[in-house]
Amino acid sequence: MATGTHAARGELALLGALSIAFATLTLREASPHDAFEVISRLFWRSASARPPILLVVILVGWAGVVHCGQVAGLRLSRALGEGVLSPRIILRSALGLLDVILLCRLVPFVAQVVFETEHFGRWCLFFDLVAYAACILLLAAPPSACCGSDEAGYSSERCKAHQRYDHGWLLQTAHGRSSLLRTLIESLCAPFAPVTFWHVIVADYATSMAKALGDVHVTGCVAWYAGISPAYSHLTTDTHGVFWEETRGACVTSELNAWALALPFWCRLFQCLSVLRRTGEPKNFWNAVKYATAFPLVYAGYLDRLAPTDQTRRLVVLTACVQSSATFAWDLCMDWGLFKKRRGGLLCGIFEVDQMREPKSLVFSKRSDMFIYAAYAGLVLFNFSLRFAWALAVFGHVSTRGMGMLSFEIAELARRTVWALFRIEWEYHEKGWPLDTDSDNEETEQLVEMVEKGGARSASED
Repeated sequence: MATGTHAARGELALLGALSIAFATLTLREASPHDAFEVISRLFWRSASARPPILLVVILVGWAGVVHCGQVAGLRLSRALGEGVLSPRIILRSALGLLDVILLCRLVPFVAQVVFETEHFGRWCLFFDLVAYAACILLLAAPPSACCGSDEAGYSSERCKAHQRYDHGWLLQTAHGRSSLLRTLIESLCAPFAPVTFWHVIVADYATSMAKALGDVHVTGCVAWYAGISPAYSHLTTDTHGVFWEETRGACVTSELNAWALALPFWCRLFQCLSVLRRTGEPKNFWNAVKYATAFPLVYAGYLDRLAPTDQTRRLVVLTACVQSSATFAWDLCMDWGLFKKRRGGLLCGIFEVDQMREPKSLVFSKRSDMFIYAAYAGLVLFNFSLRFAWALAVFGHVSTRGMGMLSFEIAELARRTVWALFRIEWEYHEKGWPLDTDSDNEETEQLVEMVEKGGARSASED
């Protein structure tokens, strides 16, 4: 398929050109500190800079999930539907999105360095909003369900044909983009919309983007204050930083910011209740309780940002421990299904924590038991540490702004990526689906038997 290296040359060429442009603008100032300053403004300096970059990180991680699933013989379309794109197309999408983001952020630097504008901050804020709009437009661009396109134009079969003949990126990704957009909208309407496994995966990714949603709110809030403040249009490069800090403080401590942080957890809570109403399975009730543990943590973090005291800090730590412990235990027992189930019992009593399920792993099916034990021990430790660190950093009053917060958010997305792969593996295990390699071997054996029978029949007739 030509969709890989050859089709991505345009995105790579644009990324190279943008890198040269930024390097040229940076070299006008000889200090290495200025180069680091440029990089920080591009990727993590302000709350408005980080969310689009995190979308690129999600796409790169999801490409890894799809690739590892394919290598292990997991046919993701069985669990997630026909909208799953190939890893190459996903990586190309990530590269293209990064190009768009950097292009939006190149304009303020050109305005400052070349045209020597004194309103660099205003240009940065405006084009960060443009980058947000570009992310939404790329997702909803035609052909897609959002634009009223003919459903046949973005069907799975049509998109596979576009991929086979290396047509444009919008045509190749139309079905996947429409599926993702529809799933996001339905997740917001969870009590009244269908809930599939794909909805669960997307909404769980959204919970890992809770801080990014808070940053989007802060960006919109600062832009609102900038729009209604008559003094904003006269701010210089130096005074803009003061304005941002003052307005950011008011935005971060607002109730709307707390609602933005809690929104993904509300969506998952309502999804669990919707499935509970439809199936009546008790595990969905306990899953809803697990997501409900996030709300005390969000509220404690809100109180700590509004008026920090020793009591509010202790409350944040306590609620973070409760929420992280609940989600960690659920990951191991229910989402990954690591332990062997015992008949009877309630909740965690249905598991034997000293025995792993059989088969122990589909992802590592060709590895030895010793390797599987070591790999899962490392994954459990990885999941445990990042669960607690992320909860305290995002919802608590922790000094993790700028590069520190971006590092925490990327680490959480890395954890979510690993979680997604093994969550899909457990879904495969529960449904009893055969691995692609297994089904291929079965078909080969059946074909050999047919040939042998045909040969034996011919010999007997002779």
